[in-house]
Amino acid sequence: METMYFSVIKMLLVITIFGCAVLAFYKYGNRFKLKPITKGYGLHKVETIHLGYKKFISVVEIRDRVLVVGVGEKEVSLLTEWRKEETGS
Repeated sequence: METMYFSVIKMLLVITIFGCAVLAFYKYGNRFKLKPITKGYGLHKVETIHLGYKKFISVVEIRDRVLVVGVGEKEVSLLTEWRKEETGS
């Protein structure tokens, strides 16, 4: 009976240590310049403003760049672009 209690206590201790390690890695992982693995092109639409029928302006993030794109009925125009700022949290 005592070995079962020790086994349960060991299991709870291992789970607690593993959970603390995951939380510490999540909180302090950015200090080691670890970046998440991204799949695809890293394309992310931030905001879209509709101006009329089939006309809108979109802000799009692509990896380390931010693009402002104007889209009309038959054309797409790059209005401006800039590099994203690195956040040093």
